[in-house]
Amino acid sequence: MWASPLKTILSTASLLAACGVFTAGAATPISAADLRLIQRVTFGPTAETLQTFSREGRHKWLESQLHYVGDQCLPAGIRNRIEKLDIEHDNPAAVWRARQAALKEAREQGSQQARMAVRREYDRQSLAQAFERRTLRALYCSNQLQEKLVWFWYNHFNIYGHKGITPIFVPDYEEQAIRPHVLGRFQDLLMATLTHPAMLEYLDNARNIKGKPNENYGREIMELHTMGVDSGYTQHDVQELAAILSGARFYVKDKPPRQARRLSAYYVEHGAFIFDPTRHDAGDKIFLGKPFKGSPGFDEIERAVATLARQPATARFISRKLATYFLSDDPPKAVVDQMAQTYMKTDGEIASVLRTLFESKLFDANVKPKFKDPVQYIYSSIRLLYGDRVVLNTAPIQRWIKGLAEAPYGHLTPEGYGMTRGDWANADQLTKRLGYAGQLASPRNKLFASAHSGLAPRENNIALNPASAAYGESISGKSTRSYLDNANLQALKPIYESPNLSPLLNKTHRTAQKAALIISSPAFMEY
Repeated sequence: MWASPLKTILSTASLLAACGVFTAGAATPISAADLRLIQRVTFGPTAETLQTFSREGRHKWLESQLHYVGDQCLPAGIRNRIEKLDIEHDNPAAVWRARQAALKEAREQGSQQARMAVRREYDRQSLAQAFERRTLRALYCSNQLQEKLVWFWYNHFNIYGHKGITPIFVPDYEEQAIRPHVLGRFQDLLMATLTHPAMLEYLDNARNIKGKPNENYGREIMELHTMGVDSGYTQHDVQELAAILSGARFYVKDKPPRQARRLSAYYVEHGAFIFDPTRHDAGDKIFLGKPFKGSPGFDEIERAVATLARQPATARFISRKLATYFLSDDPPKAVVDQMAQTYMKTDGEIASVLRTLFESKLFDANVKPKFKDPVQYIYSSIRLLYGDRVVLNTAPIQRWIKGLAEAPYGHLTPEGYGMTRGDWANADQLTKRLGYAGQLASPRNKLFASAHSGLAPRENNIALNPASAAYGESISGKSTRSYLDNANLQALKPIYESPNLSPLLNKTHRTAQKAALIISSPAFMEY
């Protein structure tokens, strides 16, 4: 039996409102349309989410989601845990140099196995900590929209985390180039990604030199990042953009880079990024059908970024991609057009574009069921099963998402992972999810075990909520502590129940089995 303390009663009151029943306990009843909005804006609702929405109402709740607040949305204990991660303090260029020195030492010892171990350990730790930080924020930040957008924009400006310097620089890329700009101006986001060493490495612009152009990034920035493949740009535009972007590279050595004295005024450096005027093609260009004045300085790149960000084609491309993520797999042209108009009027303010999308009449009239991608599925499962109980070990989460073919930082090509039903609704995916559902709900899944010792702690590092007190279940005659949030499950279970699922839940006595049935149900696979 699931417990039903005060938290459950309040949550169920909100949920009844979501099903169309007005309750005296709910400040503002939650309609079925409101519930659909909540599911799109969050990585899955929790009882606390419904209570907050009910208390604030749709407009106030949504407005709070449309503002970037950084880690202020997190409980203090989780902020402290993130603060202890090495990636919060390390200079990635210094870490890269230490990695290379360790590789050199292993090479001098003649051990191929030692070299592989060094590379694997440095890269694994960097990416594992980036995933832990991302996951803690995604699961427990009250401003869920900013965390969903961190995932969205990283995927849009995808970096494969296993090429050259990228495994060491990915944490900084996500933290500095993506995260602060997810609700800001698209132009600023574009520039931040363009000048980050991880992007310069991944799409080869670091090797784009006057006289030896590399067109890879110039092509992808127009095809995937801004205007879209069908926007009318030409191969000549790709070549001209490559010339404009020449000279943008990174520098990770511990000595200052050598500068040509005659061009010293044109060098630009911040962090490991450097604009090197000696490698830049300063000639005049014709870009997107218009004369583009050449310059030995970084201003060429600034003008090109502004030009690309302000194209009507970019407004439509970005608006459609956001609508595909939040609204439906094939968003109506009228919706995309309204979003694009807002984009052009506000100079690409992402929050304003999303405000247009989430406007109640527009959103409610056009929202269609979406099939959860693996990230949404795993995160929403954990939020349902464990509520505000904080996981101690994110390694199983990373393993599950990778097993579902959406490996964090692991997409090799720059288009990123797909966002539609056709990308994920297949027999192999569903079979694996059924298997992982049992692991997700199992008291033996090690989510609440020490990430280092593998032993379950006596208590969580965050104070336990008495409304969701843990209980013991017998497995093979042994008592195993469960961390399932009973109140959260009881409150949210009606969202996912169906005529086919209810009899199974009634026949099943163990709570973990009930929980596994819910997160493997067809209703839970969609949102």
